[in-house]
Amino acid sequence: MFKNYLTIAFRSLAASKVHSLINVFGLGLGIAVCFLISLFVRDEWTFDTFHTKANRIYRVHALENWGENQQFFNTVTPFPMGPTLKSNFPEVESQVRFNNIGTTVKVGKDQFTETVSIAGRDFFKVFDFKSVLGNPSDALAGQNNVVLTRPMALKYFGEGDPIGTEISIQLGENFEEFVVKAVVEEIPANSSLQFTILISDLNYPRLYNERMLSAWFNIFPETYVLLHDDVNPLELEKKFPPVFRTALGEDDFNKSHYTAGLQPLTSIHLGSSFPVGIAPVSNPKYSYILLGIAVLILLVACINFVTLSIGRSIKRAKEVGIRKVVGAKRQQLMFQFIGEALIVTLISLGVGLLLSWISLTTFNDLSGKQLRLHLDAFTILTATCLTIIIGLFAGSYPAFVLSNFKPISILKGRISGGNKQGLRKVLVSIQIVLSIFLISSTLVMRRQLNYLQSKDLGFQREQLVIIPLQVPRSGRLPERVKAGFEKVELFKSELTKVSDIVSACGSSHDFGNGGWTHIGYTDDLGTYRTFNMNVVDDDYIPTLKMEMVFGRNFSDANSSDYRRAVIVNEAFVKEYGWKEPIGKRIPGKGFIDHEIIGVVKDFNFASLYTKVTPLVLVMDAGIPLSGSENINIDNSPVPKLIVRFKAGNIPEAIGEVKTVWDRLTNGAEFDFSFVDQTLAAQYRNDQNLGKIVTITTILAMIIGSLGLYALASLAMQNRTKEISIRKVMGASEQSLLMLLSKDYVYLIGVSLVVSVPITYYLMDRWLQSFEYKVPVGWGVFLMAGALSLVVALLTISYQAIKTAWSKPAETLKCE
Repeated sequence: MFKNYLTIAFRSLAASKVHSLINVFGLGLGIAVCFLISLFVRDEWTFDTFHTKANRIYRVHALENWGENQQFFNTVTPFPMGPTLKSNFPEVESQVRFNNIGTTVKVGKDQFTETVSIAGRDFFKVFDFKSVLGNPSDALAGQNNVVLTRPMALKYFGEGDPIGTEISIQLGENFEEFVVKAVVEEIPANSSLQFTILISDLNYPRLYNERMLSAWFNIFPETYVLLHDDVNPLELEKKFPPVFRTALGEDDFNKSHYTAGLQPLTSIHLGSSFPVGIAPVSNPKYSYILLGIAVLILLVACINFVTLSIGRSIKRAKEVGIRKVVGAKRQQLMFQFIGEALIVTLISLGVGLLLSWISLTTFNDLSGKQLRLHLDAFTILTATCLTIIIGLFAGSYPAFVLSNFKPISILKGRISGGNKQGLRKVLVSIQIVLSIFLISSTLVMRRQLNYLQSKDLGFQREQLVIIPLQVPRSGRLPERVKAGFEKVELFKSELTKVSDIVSACGSSHDFGNGGWTHIGYTDDLGTYRTFNMNVVDDDYIPTLKMEMVFGRNFSDANSSDYRRAVIVNEAFVKEYGWKEPIGKRIPGKGFIDHEIIGVVKDFNFASLYTKVTPLVLVMDAGIPLSGSENINIDNSPVPKLIVRFKAGNIPEAIGEVKTVWDRLTNGAEFDFSFVDQTLAAQYRNDQNLGKIVTITTILAMIIGSLGLYALASLAMQNRTKEISIRKVMGASEQSLLMLLSKDYVYLIGVSLVVSVPITYYLMDRWLQSFEYKVPVGWGVFLMAGALSLVVALLTISYQAIKTAWSKPAETLKCE
């Protein structure tokens, strides 16, 4: 019997090749999208789970509450945090501090600009990273030991054994010799902790002075703790306050209301409610949006299957009637038709897996992932679930409909298709609603992303290049910044000789690479306030082509500008409600002598997700630091060289800059980045999401159009005699085309009305994550409706024209 069912199933598929191919290809596309998105979601939801102790590892976060609108929540912590927790709480098995520094590495005669990570000695006892050579578990016990990843070892030493080999790393003003003790595999992409070169936190005294290492309001590293088994983190958090009261002192503790908490390691990657620390964070909304898209695409493909199956029910009615007459039971017929649906699904699954494998590289480029498609338990489980869900969903209703036909009515030719016709219209309407929703969403996303690319940021980002400088990590921050600007002046004097350079300047901070130095202070009225700070030279504002609103720019010709001049932005002036800001000072008792000499027009130094906040520009970092009570440095304040090039000859100009660089740095590694590209990278997730939604929209329209074409084909076949009679009675071909098309125009109109509120609500929610955004206008929906209408009419036009042009004599000759 099973063989007989298979034979009938394949004969049925072969008898309607076009419709079968449409079903297989449509379901295959839907399955391919589901597979790729499921790989993405699994990667997002399994971050850091490869660590065997992941359920006991927590990242420490801290909150300072200085009063109304003065709460500071951070996942980077003070240096004393880890040791304090370890020494005061027996529940803490180990503590690990982790942070990065940019510095120079020497291997033989070669110099490289690298990011070096610093971690606690128990790092490899807490976290699991696969060892290649050496023993990493005790590699960080020595101050001058270093651990490399395999790619970095290959970069420095080729295929040779690097264990025991020395490399030099600049810490402070001096190069320190380090011995390679271990090599680990390349860090997995789904790890929150990423590093290539790792040294011990025993090197902190070489990098930071004792004041910074003991301060509780200067935050640098992330702190991780490993708790003993069966320790409740919530109960442990309740024990923190008395310890912090002692560590900070009664006065500072009461003023700041200092509290700390524990965030599970496995929640860091999708923990968008926590501030971003060193570990990258992904917004969980992207996973949910992509899951929704996968369901929509699959739903469109399944609707195709159902509508085509119901549309073909008339043709298979006699088969059902005869089988019932010879004794077939309804359950057997249902089993047969569901089986046919499962066969189509299995064939589609093969097509979907092939399409997934072919398009995986493109999807990785769009999603920024390194996903791989393996025949593992996840793939098998996903394939099984998709087969069962699609087979049952797409096959159940047609099976119920076909198996319920009455043999007498069938054989007498009295089958009513009214209910089925109504259901087909509902299903097609759902498809059109989904298509209009996806088209509208794509248009809104593209408008928003184009807006981000073209919005006036308050400075000109084109032809602007950032070149990071290496400055010894020694002394206090103002001293290091001063040493950096001395290098800037040296480069500026040489770069003026390059004809393709318009201007150059120095700046402690660049764009798109983290927040600028954040200063907390108490103003004259006792209110705790904050501002961002950047140390610049007198060429900064002209080079970036910013606009002065009041006052003047810094001037090297005025010697007092370096000692006491300050420029603020409009947001700073607005915070204090000043009408005449020139000549005023930052309201705070701790700041050394200074005065505000100018106000620069607000410019977006952070991303467009946030509004412009108060900013202070100085030539001497000592001015704002003198009155600071809290410092947060997310983006290294080591000065950068900013160069503006003339348009049209940038590659050659960069080559000339490199020549100057090699001469002044004795061949140190040359690195640069374009400001416009760095700024665009801030929105890469949204850009990738926009591309994925665009491609998905196209796929949904293709799948929907295939189904609409097949459905129109069936519908026109059923109306051929009607059209012929109308032609005999004198109907024109134009009126017949209108008659055959008006139902679809009506469906698109109804679908547009249904999709508008859904799209508006969801897109408005997405746009709320941006401080600067485009409105969701009616034009988007009109365009989406018009595009859907054009696609639908083009899809059905061939069948409609063919039916309208049919010859009545051929159609009616057997009547």
